[in-house]
Amino acid sequence: MLLAACVGLVGACSNGAPSAESAPNGLLALVANADGTTLVGWDDSGDEPTTITLPKGETTWVAPGLAGVLAATLADGTTATSDPLHLGKKLKWRAVKPVGPNGDPDRGPDTFATWEPGGGRYATLSGDLTTGDPVQVVLIDPSVSTLFEIPLDRPVVAAPPAWIDKDRFAVVTGDAAEPTATIVDAATGELSDGPPGARLIATSADGRRIATMAGQGAPVVIRDTTAWLADDGSSLASIEPAGEATTAIGFALDATGQRLAVAWADRKGNVTLAIHDARADWRRVAQPEIGPAKGAVVAWMR
Repeated sequence: MLLAACVGLVGACSNGAPSAESAPNGLLALVANADGTTLVGWDDSGDEPTTITLPKGETTWVAPGLAGVLAATLADGTTATSDPLHLGKKLKWRAVKPVGPNGDPDRGPDTFATWEPGGGRYATLSGDLTTGDPVQVVLIDPSVSTLFEIPLDRPVVAAPPAWIDKDRFAVVTGDAAEPTATIVDAATGELSDGPPGARLIATSADGRRIATMAGQGAPVVIRDTTAWLADDGSSLASIEPAGEATTAIGFALDATGQRLAVAWADRKGNVTLAIHDARADWRRVAQPEIGPAKGAVVAWMR
């Protein structure tokens, strides 16, 4: 089943004035509906999305990396990576079966694969998030099928890691009622306390901007990452649910944090997409059509 807590990943931004015609360019959406799960993407040719091949098995999460390479996590707790994506052409996938320094395989199950800014590795949460058992972060290098485990030694909330620079990422810890952020050093495994209060976190690919949401029905708040880390209370925008939407279930900033894609849910669980643009004072500039949907993960191509 498509992961309910959906957040984002990173990707390319477009140039020029924001408009409903240009805004979806580079957007990906993993959409769950009555027929199953479908991955679609938009380019600059128009509003109609293109269907993208998924790996075998039920896909729960997709994250774009450099050069159009995607990473996916599957319902069985494994991960897969793709060849470079070219919309309109069949996409090839391969299963990733990493091992640690001693040859031990990844224990899993893995969720929320999130590429590091350099594109060489992705971070996953490894462990059963539903039981309260210990969960760790695993850094996977799919090119050589190796992994590096980082124990977290604290309760972990079901939410994707968010890279704040080339060496560090944030993991949502605590619990859904009182979440906080733990900052993880990817090189040393050192942990430090980050700002409290964010149930979902997404960052731009350059790490300079961050979007957060405190909980269901709360606004999506956009900040400079340095201001968020300092917990100084400043923000660039605060986007409330509008129309029939009651809460965001996932969101993603593009490469430089100029565009924000949000998957909004209404009281009946129906999901729609919206794009907000900094060049339009963070107003909604497009509503990409995904048809009847009960879930969606959004991301931007790099």
